[in-house]
Amino acid sequence: MFEGLLAFANSLAAVGFIYWSWRQRGMAMLALAGWLLALTSVVLWSWVLGPQFGVTYAVIIFLCLMWGNVFLGREDPPLLSQVSERPYRALAFPSKSIFVKNCALFLLSVPLTGLLALMLSVAFVLYLPWTMLYKVAVAIFLYPVLWGALSGWICAQKNLVKPAVTTAGLFVISGLVLFI
Repeated sequence: MFEGLLAFANSLAAVGFIYWSWRQRGMAMLALAGWLLALTSVVLWSWVLGPQFGVTYAVIIFLCLMWGNVFLGREDPPLLSQVSERPYRALAFPSKSIFVKNCALFLLSVPLTGLLALMLSVAFVLYLPWTMLYKVAVAIFLYPVLWGALSGWICAQKNLVKPAVTTAGLFVISGLVLFI
């Protein structure tokens, strides 16, 4: 229990040092100390949870804490009178329409495309005249290629209607091949 708290405190200190050096320019030694603490947190997490989970926990906790700091360090959107005084601001909330569009883009290009790529890769190799070992190997290697290609294509589109219709059509086709 104490070792886990020590590892978490080390990750927290690493994030604090790196974030503070980012916000205050010219503090390279503080950034170096933060990155060294981040590396030490990997060792501590690995000591507490084992190497497989330790590296994973160290990276996930570091990233979550860093994004939390970035979110808490954002500034409000500039008023019209302040735009001429300070043209560059830190983070600000986007408008609701942009937020909804980006959420839809994320859902379409990451989880739905991942599921579609899985279904397409299995449907593609299902009727090939190979042994099951070769079919599984091709499906495993085809899956990330399809996922990346489809996600890249979806993110490159300006309007999400065409990718949504195409994705739905591919879901229907792969579902028919797999389940009928």
